[in-house]
Amino acid sequence: MILFPPILLAACLAMNPAADQITTGDLASQFPGLSAVAADTPVSPAPVPGVVRVFRVPELTRMATTFHVDPPHDEICIQRTVTPPDPTRMLAAMQKELPGARIEILDFSHRAVPEGEIEFRRSELHAGPAGAYWAGNVRYGGTHRFPIWAKVAVWLKAQRVVALHDLQPGTVIAADSVEVETRDEFPQTGNFPQSADQVIGQLARVPIRSGTAIRSEQLEPPKQVQNGETVIVDVWASGAHLKLEARAEGSGAIGQIIPVLNIESQKRFLARVAGKGRVTVSDSGDGNLTN
Repeated sequence: MILFPPILLAACLAMNPAADQITTGDLASQFPGLSAVAADTPVSPAPVPGVVRVFRVPELTRMATTFHVDPPHDEICIQRTVTPPDPTRMLAAMQKELPGARIEILDFSHRAVPEGEIEFRRSELHAGPAGAYWAGNVRYGGTHRFPIWAKVAVWLKAQRVVALHDLQPGTVIAADSVEVETRDEFPQTGNFPQSADQVIGQLARVPIRSGTAIRSEQLEPPKQVQNGETVIVDVWASGAHLKLEARAEGSGAIGQIIPVLNIESQKRFLARVAGKGRVTVSDSGDGNLTN
């Protein structure tokens, strides 16, 4: 495979852009004997974009012998067709990945690309101080990918629950601490609550700044049991049910496992928080009275 000046490339044959092999059909226009051979018969791996595959006369003669046909008298060159990237097609691929988004292409890669499907994945879109960078590909020749890029401005409408003032860790989020708004923003990954009901009554796990959209991972359920308080323990074992009082030695939300101290026996065990001031232990593995 040889690199040639553009003036020479115009005389080369163009191969099937979807193929990964050069076939007899690709060469038949300059190698008439191959018209007697099945057109999909592979003869060589396909060249990469920008590289010319040259079949010298000795190689063509050996090929003619293999297929029992007359050889050509001149060498043959073949290449993948490449063209300047089309920003209109790039924009269409971006909008397919981000339906409803407003996208402006500020700059893009200008290297000639092979024929194929343009793709931009949302995971390859990264914000930057002077516009976002979006890495993409042109899919060609079956499974091959030719890298392209674009610098873009992107806005996407999103419904967000926004903090109206700074929220400190451990704060129970009240109704007057948040509001729901729809705004244009850079596409973000992560899990965002869509309604105030999903946020109100939850605890802030980390500091949340005023005016920022609240993420689900910044929240945690309210503690139904507090460290040091007396709790009612429901014990289920072998079909029997027993109630007793104990002291919580950890705080927990519903469903969490916390250590508990039996006040009478002074034995510690693990129990699952079941509600306000209530925990359970069962022989299914929630805890063990002898721990």
